[in-house]
Amino acid sequence: MFCAHCGTLLTPKITQYGKWMACPNGHTQPTLQQEAPTIRSTNDNEKARILVSDGLNPLAVHQHKCKYCSYDKAELIEIAPFYSDEDSIIKMKCGKCGRVEQLEGKVK
Repeated sequence: MFCAHCGTLLTPKITQYGKWMACPNGHTQPTLQQEAPTIRSTNDNEKARILVSDGLNPLAVHQHKCKYCSYDKAELIEIAPFYSDEDSIIKMKCGKCGRVEQLEGKVK
């Protein structure tokens, strides 16, 4: 750190009030701003919101017939194994009623 007036290197100064960096030529240093300024901003370029009006799941793209409502599209859910000797768990979530059917993996 350098002096704001003469540009010399600041040296550590120890007094009864504490420690700080001081100019060897006796120049006083400007006080430091301790608080960060608060910046507030708003989003002026807000995008159009996508509304799903038919109530169907947009992620349900796989062919699977639901046992409860006979809807033919489902969302694929894969749960990875926790340990290396376990199998992956594969489930299908109905795109209309939301019921989940487990296809493969450990059944609890």
